[in-house]
Parts: sequence; structure tokens; C-alpha cells
Amino acid sequence: MTDNSTTERNRDETECADSSTAISGVTRRRAVSLAATGLAAGAIGTAQASTHDAEVWQTDGIWYAANDETVYEGTDYLDAIQAAVDSLTPGRTSKETVLIKNSGSVGPHSWDGDVKAVDLPSYTVIDHNGTIFVEDTGEDLIVPFRAQSVESIEIRNVTIEGNPRYGIWVQSCSNVQLGTITMSLWDTESVGIGIRIDDSDGGRSRNVSLEYASIEGSNHHAVETYGVDTIDIGTVETVDTGGCGLLLNDTAYATVDYVNATRADQGGGYAGFRCANDAGPEIVVNRVDAVDCGRGIFTVSGSEGIEIYDIYLDGNGGNLVQDTRYLLIDGGTVTNTGSSGIRIDSRSSAEYPHTTDVTVRNLELTGNAEYGVYETGPETERNAIVSNHFCNNASGAVETYANSTDVSGNSYCS
Repeated sequence: MTDNSTTERNRDETECADSSTAISGVTRRRAVSLAATGLAAGAIGTAQASTHDAEVWQTDGIWYAANDETVYEGTDYLDAIQAAVDSLTPGRTSKETVLIKNSGSVGPHSWDGDVKAVDLPSYTVIDHNGTIFVEDTGEDLIVPFRAQSVESIEIRNVTIEGNPRYGIWVQSCSNVQLGTITMSLWDTESVGIGIRIDDSDGGRSRNVSLEYASIEGSNHHAVETYGVDTIDIGTVETVDTGGCGLLLNDTAYATVDYVNATRADQGGGYAGFRCANDAGPEIVVNRVDAVDCGRGIFTVSGSEGIEIYDIYLDGNGGNLVQDTRYLLIDGGTVTNTGSSGIRIDSRSSAEYPHTTDVTVRNLELTGNAEYGVYETGPETERNAIVSNHFCNNASGAVETYANSTDVSGNSYCS
């Protein structure tokens, strides 16, 4: 079986051993971006007042789907949802809505040439009350909601528990709105990604919004993008993920309000927030909290044009900027890192350009196991470590590699 998961597809799996004043400006930029793409969070709230066109419910162990008349009666939860979706107006050019009234269970599923999923056509809205319990066996082969090369879809709200392959999988779609998404994925063992938005069905995904995601226990990443242009993310909160809290791969024109990751890949190399595989340009992140993660923040493999504000990074294994250009980290604290507070590095490889034009400013860097900021080569150059405060970092405040790096305006505890 072929699959486009990160484990099999990520082009950069080699890991190294190792309240800002700008918030109002970022908020303005986010509002402008949303207005331009028609993806403002309020659009989801407004749509909720509309009439449901089809409904799914359970009575005495039997699932029903109806759209003026019954279109499904049986025992399979996802088949009932799919029947309701399929009952909507064919070839429609305005959105129609399916209301799922009850919680339900799905699984197991054996490989039959495809995963088991509800496939969403264009102009479809899912309004899900309750929880989808995924109870698969063997390889993860259930995807509760999937969209492939379609446009104008919404999933307003859903809670998913168990062991899906992906909770939600968006492939090569445009104008996608995800509202409040909650997942508890402690049973995932092989793939286990919460939300994946990618380009795996023949083209880049575009104009996507994710209002709120709370994901815990996933075997791999909580929220991952790959091949996406223009995405707005509100809040991503994750706990105990095997991969990143939020990972942006090959993603451009992104705004993120808040990433709050606890124990993302604790003891490993993934991060609470990561940009990789030519991510950028124009990625703006309002706030990152990362506690006890493998890394708190990590930018790598040709990423560029990234701004990260108001960080709280505590107890992480490291925070790494590698093979990255035009990055700003501005405001916040970096404490109790198991290595240097922030390492700025390049690899000995022609695959990606070396690190340059990285600015680290207005940070408190205290109690880290090595340097506060540690710059290493080869070819790393033209960076700025300015207006920070350093205290009690075991190896010292700053160690630089390049003569062109600006270290100025910093303060130090006595």
C-alpha cells in the first residue's frame, strides 16, 4: 500500500544531534489575510444558523440518514454519514449541511484498496455533535473525514477518539474551513496524525483555515501541512504527541495565533512548532508555548521568511534554527533547555542554503544547559543576537561562529 504520511514522504528526516509588542500588527495582518480569502472565523459562526439539509442519527442501535426521505438504515456509522453526504444536491455550487446528531463507533477495517473514510465533495458542511470512536485493529486504516481535490468544505466541529490513520485528511483542496476539532488519540500505534492538509492528490491545497484544535496522545504529529498556500490557524493545543504539535512543511503565506505544545516528542527531535522542507515565505506566528518537548521550536531544510513572536520555551531538549534564512524570533523566555537555549546552525550539505539573516531579540535566556545562544557553522552568517537578557547559562551567554554576526545591546546578570 502506498501512503503520503510524513513517515514515508518527509524529504528531510535527518535530525541534528542536538506578550510581544508585535501582536497587534500580526493580528491586523491575520484579519486582512482572512478578509481577502473569505475565511474569517466568523464565517463559520454565521453558517451555523443555516438549515441542515440532511441528518444522521441512531435509534436502538440502528443508524439512519435522511434528506426529506430515508437514504440509509443500517449498522455502519460512517456509511450512514456518507449516505447523508451523497444525498445532497449533485453538482451544487452553494454549501449544504449534514448534521450528525449522535456519537458512534467505527472499525475495524481491513485493507480493500483504500482506507475507510467519509469522502466530502465540494460545497459540503459537516456539523457533528458527539464523538467518533475509531476502533481499528492492525494497521491504521480509518480516516473519519477525507476531502480530495474539492473546494468549499467545512467541518464545523468534531471530536475523535481511538486510532485513526488521520482524524481529518485534506488533499489538494481549496477554501477549507475547520472549526473546533478535538482529538484523543492514545490508541494510535503506526501512523496516527490528527489533522493533515497536503498536496497529495495532484495539486497544492489553498485558502485553508483552522479555528481551534486540541489534540492529545497522537502517535505522530498533531497538525501537519505539506504543500499548502495561504493558511490561517487560530489555536493549536497539544499534549503528549509522538511528533510535532504543529508542523508546517512546504507551506507559504501562513498565520498562526497560538501554539501550545506539552511533551511533543519528548526526548526526541521533533518540536512543539516546526517549519521544514522549504516552508515560507510569509509565515507569522503570534505566540508559541512549548514545554518539555523534544525541541520547542525548530526551523530547518530551506525554510525562510518566518516571524515568531512571544515565545515561552521551557524544559525542552533544544531549540534549533538550521538551514533557515530570514527568520525573526522576537520576545519571550527560553529556560531550562537541555542544550543551548537557541542554536543557530548550518549543515555541511549542498541540498539547502546555509543559515543567514536570523534575528534573535528581546528574549530572556536563563538556566540553559549550554549557551544562551550558540551559533555554529559551516557558512552560517549575518545573524543578529540583540537586546536580549542572559543569566546563568552553563557555558556562557553567546558563542558565535561568524564575524558578520551582530551581538549588541544585550544585558547580563551579575
